[in-house]
Amino acid sequence: MLEINKDRFLRLMREQAKIGATDAGGLTRPSLSEADLEIRNWFKTQIEAHGLDYGIDGAGNQSGTLKSSNPDAKTLIIGSHFDSVPDGGRFDGALGVVAALEAALTLKDAGQQLPFHVEVINFTDEEGTLVGLLGSGALVGILKKSSLDKPRGGRDTLEAGMARIGITDETILAAKRNPDDIEGYIEVHIEQGTRLIDNNHNIGVVTSVVGIRSMWLVFAGEAAHAGTKPMNSRKDAFWGAAQFALNARDVIMQDFHPGVVNFGDIEIAPGAFNIVPAEVRLGVEFRHGETAQLDAMEARLLELAKQSADETGLELSVIRMHDIQAAPMAESYIAAVENACDDLNLTHTPLLSFAGHDAQSMAQITSSVMYFVPSVDGISHNPAEFTTDEDCIHAANVMLHTILHLAEKK
Repeated sequence: MLEINKDRFLRLMREQAKIGATDAGGLTRPSLSEADLEIRNWFKTQIEAHGLDYGIDGAGNQSGTLKSSNPDAKTLIIGSHFDSVPDGGRFDGALGVVAALEAALTLKDAGQQLPFHVEVINFTDEEGTLVGLLGSGALVGILKKSSLDKPRGGRDTLEAGMARIGITDETILAAKRNPDDIEGYIEVHIEQGTRLIDNNHNIGVVTSVVGIRSMWLVFAGEAAHAGTKPMNSRKDAFWGAAQFALNARDVIMQDFHPGVVNFGDIEIAPGAFNIVPAEVRLGVEFRHGETAQLDAMEARLLELAKQSADETGLELSVIRMHDIQAAPMAESYIAAVENACDDLNLTHTPLLSFAGHDAQSMAQITSSVMYFVPSVDGISHNPAEFTTDEDCIHAANVMLHTILHLAEKK
C-alpha cells in the first residue's frame, strides 16, 4: 500500500517551524509580515526543488501543482495556510500545507496517473491578522472591497504587507477562480480541542464548518442613585442582561447541542459604582453547523431576551452584526476520507468544526471536505500546541489516500 515518505515529511515540518519561531517554542508569523515572506520563499523553494509547478495569484495564494497528463483536467486543491497568530503554535495551518505537499510529492514519486491536477495551496491570511480568510475569500469571489478598505489589522499594515509580496487591492479582487475548473478541495487541520483524544479516535471527519451569527442586544432601563433607589422599583439594565445570559446558556445547552452561545463583550452605561445601570449592550455570538438550527437558535435567543427585558421593566433593541453561513461538507468527499481511514486502519468519527477555516470558503463553490487530527490537551493558538509525529503522519497518509479514492471514483 502506498504511503508517504515519513522522513521527508517530518523534515519539512521541522524546517517550516524554524521560520518565525519564538523562544517559547511557538511561531509568530502574521500574514504578510517579514516572517510570512520568509515562509513563502521557503515554500516556493520546496515546490520548485521537488519538480512541481509554482504559481501565485493576485491575492498572494501560493500553489505547487502536480499536473495531470490531461491538460484539460480540472484541479483538485489541497492545503491550508502558513500564517499564524502572534506567539501561536507550530501545527495550526502549517500541518495542512505540508501534509498536502507531501501527499503530492508521494504521488509524483510513484508516477501516479491522475484524472485531475493536484494543487497544493498556501492561503493568505486565514488567521485574520488583516482580513480573515482573505486568500480563500478572494479565490472564491466573496471578499468585499470594504474588507480591504477597513481591515481589522489596519489599512497601513495591509498596504505595507501587500507591497511586500507585490499585490494590490485590484489584484486581490481579481483573483476569483472559475468553479468549473475546480475538482474539489481537501484540508487537514489539528483539532484544536479534545474530542478525538477524549474518545480515542485517530481522525475526525468534519461534516460541517459551523455558521456564526453575532449581534448586540441593548437592554435600556433607567439610571438611579445606587443607594437611595429601592431595589424593588429599579429598572436595572444589568439585571435584564444577566438574567437573559443565564437563561440562554441553559436553553442552548439543553435544546441545541452541539451548538454554542457566547457573551464576549459588555458595555454598561453610565458605568459608575454608585449609579444603577441605565443601559447594557451585550455582545452575543452563537454557532451551529446547520442553518435551520441557527435560525431556531436566533429565534429562541431573541424570545428569551424579550422575556428578560419585560420581566425587569426594560426596553430591548437588537443590532445584528455578522452572519457567516454554515458550510456543510460534500458527502462524497466525506466518504472518500472515511474510506482512506479504513484503508489505513485508522479510527474515525464525524465532527463539527466550531472554528473557521478556509474550507468554509471553498465549500461555497466546490465539493469540499476537511478532517482533524488530535491536539494534545486541546491546546492551540499557544506555543504549547502539539500534535505527535504519528498523528502528523496519519494526516498526510489520509490526504494521500483520499486523493487516490477520488481519482478511482472519477
